[in-house]
Amino acid sequence: MDQDLKLIKKKYGENMAKLCREFFPTILEEDGLLSKLLINHFEPNHSLYQDLIKQGNEIGFKNYIYSLVNVENKIEVNSQKSPKELLSEAGYNLYECKTEDEIQQFKKYYARGEQLCTFNGGRLNRCRVFFAIKKDVDEIKRIDYPNPQRQDKYGTSVISIQFTKDPSHTLSIKNRYNHTVNNPDSTFSNNLDNIIEGLTESFEREYGLIQQHKNNGFEIKGYVISNDGKFYKYNKEIHNVYYCPNNIIIDNYEVKRYEKEKYIIMDYFIIDLVNRKISLYDKEISDTFLDTIGDIEKLVIERKGKEKIITIKTKNGEDTKLVLNENNEMIKLFNLNVEKIGDKFLYNNGSIQELNLPNLKEVGYSFLRWNRALTKLNLPNLEEVGNDFLYCNRSINELNLPSIQKIGDDFLHWNRSLKRLNLPNLKEVGDDFLYENLPLLEVNLPNLQKVGHEFLDCNISLKKLNLPSLKEVGVGFLHDNIILQELSLPNLQKVRSYFLYNNQTLQSLNLPNLQIASSYFLDRNQSLQYLDLPNLKKIGSYFLSHNVSLKRVNLPNVSIVGKEFLYSHPVINVGNFKDINMGKVKQKSI
Repeated sequence: MDQDLKLIKKKYGENMAKLCREFFPTILEEDGLLSKLLINHFEPNHSLYQDLIKQGNEIGFKNYIYSLVNVENKIEVNSQKSPKELLSEAGYNLYECKTEDEIQQFKKYYARGEQLCTFNGGRLNRCRVFFAIKKDVDEIKRIDYPNPQRQDKYGTSVISIQFTKDPSHTLSIKNRYNHTVNNPDSTFSNNLDNIIEGLTESFEREYGLIQQHKNNGFEIKGYVISNDGKFYKYNKEIHNVYYCPNNIIIDNYEVKRYEKEKYIIMDYFIIDLVNRKISLYDKEISDTFLDTIGDIEKLVIERKGKEKIITIKTKNGEDTKLVLNENNEMIKLFNLNVEKIGDKFLYNNGSIQELNLPNLKEVGYSFLRWNRALTKLNLPNLEEVGNDFLYCNRSINELNLPSIQKIGDDFLHWNRSLKRLNLPNLKEVGDDFLYENLPLLEVNLPNLQKVGHEFLDCNISLKKLNLPSLKEVGVGFLHDNIILQELSLPNLQKVRSYFLYNNQTLQSLNLPNLQIASSYFLDRNQSLQYLDLPNLKKIGSYFLSHNVSLKRVNLPNVSIVGKEFLYSHPVINVGNFKDINMGKVKQKSI
């Protein structure tokens, strides 16, 4: 027992040894058995205990280990039905893809940004590829699942069932969300019987796909089972390649190990310490991070606690400093010289927490698109950014970009933490600016002139907003804002449809220069009582439809009014509307 626990402590840490002493006293009575089970099924790492506790998965782990010594209790399911018949009972139609063209036929079921890397080509060289499509797939809409879960109805309405062609026949069940949910390549825990009982045996009998290492349903978030049957912790998965701590890459479930004396696997990059170069393992990945480095003259590595500090010295003197955590994930980046960055800079990085690029002036699209961890950002000279800038970031709570003038679409699209925003020189932004940012309290955009669709859509915290230079806005401006009380847009001239749609609390609105209001202007506004639009000339359909509080309206220069003006206005219906001035109306237009 003692030797077993000592080995477990060495390989997995003291806390794991304590957990094993508590959970497996009977197994520990057989010398060497427990340590053998762990080493044969879990690649050694000292994070395993912490990951189990964090996920509340200790009992699942306990049951899994006991299942490894109780194989005689395995229940065999004897069914003569084919995979197609069984999946039909579960509501699916099953297809096997034997050509690349047949694979591409299923691409239509995946939303933009959620398509499988299987569609990039070449998968049939390594795998048998099947697709199972729910019979009612056309009735299951992505829009109905705003908070996707890996195994919700939409996620599992289209699944790809793939077996490696090597003797292990390692199984991966991929769901419809791809990388927008956790571990999408392990849907149904990669256990066919979790779809319908007997499916594993049916695939074995029908196609000869006998899995060497079957999963009984146990899984850990952030871990993958390779074709050697072990669980490996990974930092990142891209194109079915898993980048792991301890210099391991798992490509199509095959384990590749890199010598620590010669290489560092950092995120999805390989740092070659001997030849002083950094490269991408997967040549299909597009990332301009390498373009910012230059010709490396020297690599200096220091250790500070569990962190590695890598200083990259280049021949032209433009140094870069990287800080890696204990898993070799990049968490900090400093470059004092770079001025321009192209598209997809660290596009797949999810771990950087601090970024310091003081001389950066321009970046392309998808800058740190999938990063969710960044909290400190220093870009004082940044003037222009492309689409999808920090698209998935959830952690920044204050942002100051004093020089920014132009921003593309989907700026901080899914941010859930930003409370204060200072962009004093910003003039133009694209669509979905801070889409569904919920806690934003303060905004300083004094020079903003033009915004795209869905500007600050669904914000629920902003009470006051002053945009003194704004002239034109897109569809859905402040759509579903439910707390804004004061809005001043003194230079706004034109608004598109659904302007302030479903606002709950607006009491003061200043639009002295507005000339054109499109359909559903202030539709379902709940609180506004007085509206003065002295220069408004054209009004679209459903102007102030369903307003419940409006009592006075001044529209002296309106000449064209769309259908359903003040439609379903309860105050008018009960006779309490005090005044409406529309002295110049000449025409009503549908």
